[in-house]
Amino acid sequence: MWDNHLGKPAGPPPNAWELAIRKADRDLRIADATSNLPVWIRPALGIDPLEQTLATTDESFSYLALRRHRHHEDQATRALNDEGAYALAVIKALQNDGNAATGPFTQYGLPGPPLPGPIFSRIIAGKEYWWDLAYLRGLNVPGTEEAAKLVENRTQHLANNAIKARGTVLALALGGLVFVPGTLLAFFRAGRPKPHRRVNYSHRWHIGFGLGVFFLGYLASVGFTNSFNALLHAIPHPDPSSNAGPLISMPLFITLDGLTRFLPALIALGLLFRRTRHAVSRLGIVGPIDVRLILGSFTILQIIEFGLRMTLDRGGEPDPLGGIDPMEDGTMGLIFAIVSACIAAPIAEEILYRGVLFRSLANRTNLASAVILSSLVFSLVHFYQLSSMITVFTVGAACALCYASSRTLVTAIALHALYNVAIKIPEWIVYHASLP
Repeated sequence: MWDNHLGKPAGPPPNAWELAIRKADRDLRIADATSNLPVWIRPALGIDPLEQTLATTDESFSYLALRRHRHHEDQATRALNDEGAYALAVIKALQNDGNAATGPFTQYGLPGPPLPGPIFSRIIAGKEYWWDLAYLRGLNVPGTEEAAKLVENRTQHLANNAIKARGTVLALALGGLVFVPGTLLAFFRAGRPKPHRRVNYSHRWHIGFGLGVFFLGYLASVGFTNSFNALLHAIPHPDPSSNAGPLISMPLFITLDGLTRFLPALIALGLLFRRTRHAVSRLGIVGPIDVRLILGSFTILQIIEFGLRMTLDRGGEPDPLGGIDPMEDGTMGLIFAIVSACIAAPIAEEILYRGVLFRSLANRTNLASAVILSSLVFSLVHFYQLSSMITVFTVGAACALCYASSRTLVTAIALHALYNVAIKIPEWIVYHASLP
């Protein structure tokens, strides 16, 4: 546990540049293709102007290169790979004089400006990046406009799908505004004494006992996860330089990943309840779902997240990878993302963090203290930057208040699942779906 939280921070993963380049390419394509959208709607859809996206990419690539340099013992190893150096040189040129062909290519370790032939070839093959077209236009070589039509069609396809996905989330959040007053009122009432509340033995846990069970479950979670990852790394790959996934089938990988998430929660429930049906009924794992409470809470979370994105995220450390997981590529990757992040994680985490930790604290403290303490623990164990930790804290607080207000854990699970779906599905469409 100590090593997991306070050990030496790991350097960038081996495929860091591949993921950073993919994120930059997709972000630049969307920013470029949506320049005609109204200014007021672009921030709501999480789309920055092209100039700002170029600056963000510049900062992210430079930051990643610095991190690779710091974590590599071999000082001869280049911090930038060839594609990253080429992309960064083009982006520097666009920011300076607007001509991508005048970039400082040799400064980043390249022998000189790339030849146009290979760039045309990968555009025809559908494997180009956004900066390829900018570079060809800077060179002004024959055939550029024909190539531009291919690139722009793929870019517009991506932008349309991104607008639909993120617009659906925005529409859901706007629709939930109707339920925000009732949700806030329900949260307020949840903290008031309930003299006629039905009491069962889940309301009588002592804090020490509940915390002990929670930490045992959390340690089991860390242990299972680390063991699972160690097992995957222990399987030798025929091509050590490959960035391919583990040498097991995706269905088996998804099953094992789900087990590592569910087992700690099941251990905790086994220690706390005498019978399985008691865990289900006492925690409200199966029960009526308060849809209005979920929609109102979801809107509140989206408002908070938008505020953080417009403030703290602007001045924080760059995030070159953007949380992109190559295991989520393709159709099976989408299934993995849904099962792991949108089904298994909400159920397992709500049982452990709200059903056990929050419930134990709420038994002996007031609601506000229980919400704050349990949400603080929830945010600290997720290893994110400050703004993301604040977001996770608010998600934990909203789930705890939903649980306290509705008396059913299934309402908190549904909110958590909806929030994760609103992240994972648009993310997959933008960064993991292949372009036509």
